[in-house]
Amino acid sequence: MSKPSKLSLSLVILFSIISIALYICYGKVYNATPINSNASNKYWLTVILLPLDSRPPCTQFVERLAHIAGIKLLMPQPELLDDYKTPANKEALRIWLRQTSKQADAAIISTDMLIHGSLVASRLSSGTVNDTNDVLKLLTTVHQENPNFKMYVFSIIPRLLIADSQENAIYQKNMLKYSILKDQIYTFENIEDIKKLTALEEQIPVHIMNHYTAMYEQNTKLNGALMDMVEQGILSSLIIGQDDGQPFGMPNINKQKLQHQLLQKPVLANKVFITRGTDEVALTLLSHIVTSLSNYQPHIFVVYSTNEGAQITMPYMPNTVATTVEEKIRIAGGLQVDNAEQADFILYIHVGSKKNKSIYKPAAEQLKTLLNQGYKVALVDLTENFQLDETLLPVLLAQNVDLPKLIAYAGWNTTSNSIGTAITQACIFSNALTTQADTPGLVGLYQDNLEFLTARFLDDLYYQKEVNPYINKQLQRVHIDPYNLGSHYYQTNYKIQKLMFSKARWLLSEALYNRPVIIETNQGPQKIIITDLNIKTNLPWQRTFEIWLKPKLSLAFINE
Repeated sequence: MSKPSKLSLSLVILFSIISIALYICYGKVYNATPINSNASNKYWLTVILLPLDSRPPCTQFVERLAHIAGIKLLMPQPELLDDYKTPANKEALRIWLRQTSKQADAAIISTDMLIHGSLVASRLSSGTVNDTNDVLKLLTTVHQENPNFKMYVFSIIPRLLIADSQENAIYQKNMLKYSILKDQIYTFENIEDIKKLTALEEQIPVHIMNHYTAMYEQNTKLNGALMDMVEQGILSSLIIGQDDGQPFGMPNINKQKLQHQLLQKPVLANKVFITRGTDEVALTLLSHIVTSLSNYQPHIFVVYSTNEGAQITMPYMPNTVATTVEEKIRIAGGLQVDNAEQADFILYIHVGSKKNKSIYKPAAEQLKTLLNQGYKVALVDLTENFQLDETLLPVLLAQNVDLPKLIAYAGWNTTSNSIGTAITQACIFSNALTTQADTPGLVGLYQDNLEFLTARFLDDLYYQKEVNPYINKQLQRVHIDPYNLGSHYYQTNYKIQKLMFSKARWLLSEALYNRPVIIETNQGPQKIIITDLNIKTNLPWQRTFEIWLKPKLSLAFINE
């Protein structure tokens, strides 16, 4: 037998050094085969999306989860949509919907987009009565031209706080008190509240109060008309969402009136839903479409990180966390069950605040145990003050929890947004698992879901709670408005891209790299690992509040 050459020995030593370095940095080094993820897309449904506005939660999130669901999503050209404070081209969108409906099976339609031009424009009540009538006629016409085309519509009850404008700014606080008192008087008829309201009305211009009141009256009429269209079979389903609110306020009066109307029409019980939230409504409608058209009802077991969590009312919410959870599960087409053994997945709700830090580590250990036992878990990471130290994810990292085993994660913005997003991702992924049989299809499904999961880690945690606050402080220090970047957009965008790239590399090394995920294929269980992560990011609007983010993962099979 010939002796090994010096070159061969050098290579062996080099690979040993690399393996040791990888082990030190990332843990165990596996013998793995890279996966070619260029699988062909097979769609079973074509759905139109007319979004609430052009922000990623209302567009990109729906597009990515539709892809996981095997749905081809058709959206208007970007130039037709809104751009921050510039409303969409409403007339062009109405024409687009009528024409494109002939190419699709169903549609998710925001009436606020078609009537006002965006969520921001709806807060200013930009649409006229004629706009409302034109949209109602349009929906009727589309149905008459294609009776088999299913329209899933959503409409938003305006937020409690009056719209941001130069005139409104000095009256926002008094109008907030005015709205809350109106609801309290409507509910309790307290004489002292009536006196306070009378005194307050003397401090606010009549036209501002009239405009605010008229906005809700018009919204109630619109939603009543949409409910009638569901009853007539013109619309397949309707979700009435509620923009930012509190336990008391005029939006709640609207909601109660609509709930009363709905009670008079039991035939609409599973077709019309009244909920809280805005940005996630199109997503939950997507889950509703998937579960109803595929006759799949995911069973969901809900676990809270703290005993009090279910009954807490979070900021910008008019109700408890538990109420929101129940609403979103029902809209998404799920069924809440009493134990984990009956469930398709566990919905784990962390309600973080500065007062309950003692429960973080036990919660992380509980969640780690559930994942290690093979349960599918969707994590909702809520924060009372939207701060990093209230989140559970960093504690999971400290406890060395295998984050790629999660099937969903959300912690962006309000409680309703986060809960709706996590439930939708988990429901759609669970349903897709039942439809994929071949190994390439399953691997492609896991890759898509892992990439959406990674986007949520990077956006909901690292961007929203670290990078965004940091960048805003830097901007404000030099007197730049984070909500109006103007000529500073490109420089700010570049800084954020660099910071997010750094966060992505850190997330890869600390939480994603080389952590096995088991896929149950028709050839038996196979393990895959994440071997690399690249991201693209940009600011979609002239502000720092949200980010467009697209991760790309490299995967490999573990050879055992």
